[in-house]
Amino acid sequence: MDTRMAPPGPQDRHPTGGSAGICARKRADDRRRPGRLTRAARAGALALCLLLPLPLSLPAHADISKGCRVPDIFLTFDSDLKRTERLVDRSAPVRILLLGPNPERQALSQKKRTRLELELNRRLPDIRFSIVDEGPSRGLVDDDFERLRGAVDRVQPDLIIWQVGTGDALAATDADAFARTLGRAADWLKGRNIDLVLIDPPFIAGVPHEHLYGRMVDQIDALSDRQGMNVVQQYQATNWLHRSADPALKGMDARLCMPELVAEAIVRAATR
Repeated sequence: MDTRMAPPGPQDRHPTGGSAGICARKRADDRRRPGRLTRAARAGALALCLLLPLPLSLPAHADISKGCRVPDIFLTFDSDLKRTERLVDRSAPVRILLLGPNPERQALSQKKRTRLELELNRRLPDIRFSIVDEGPSRGLVDDDFERLRGAVDRVQPDLIIWQVGTGDALAATDADAFARTLGRAADWLKGRNIDLVLIDPPFIAGVPHEHLYGRMVDQIDALSDRQGMNVVQQYQATNWLHRSADPALKGMDARLCMPELVAEAIVRAATR
């Protein structure tokens, strides 16, 4: 069966149409039930999104370039961004701290960080987003948590965007220890009323270490279920784009879409 997507037409932009609409409705239905979406239910929904060969659709307000459109479920958070939402409601500035691995492995390298700021401002032109880069690191959760604690005192961010899991996957960090540290970091930030958005590792086809990323993606997913953490699902989004991109876009690095997808996910959460 050919599972490539057909190019989306005007009829596919309705929020309940196509395969993405099915995925979005499933997530919306689960969010209305008591409790959060379970790991098993999420895995089933993600499998459905990746298998359905129907045209892609996004809500009418979404403004994502054609080659970067992914199902809503990959951009839907489990919890509110309470602090960011309050600031947006008051048209107040939002200070963002970026944390992640070495630049050569980052979804949000310096060039893309500039674009992230542009994408946020394009969606919410009345809000001033200022992005502070904590600088390159090894991308290990223990190191990042230590740096994060110092950066919070210096920067006083409203929102932290943390790409996590890639360095730990390559370093063969114990998966349970990784999850415990990430959970402590999330609790530490919650106690200081700071919003947190995680970006999990990317899907990269044809590399021998690809299977290592899956271990960390699973840990992040399970932790999100337990603690209601907000994750931009880079692994699933880049896998979707790799498998179902328009033939004209073949060869494009799907990670280049992350500034748009991260901005879209944040703005949806802050304005819902």
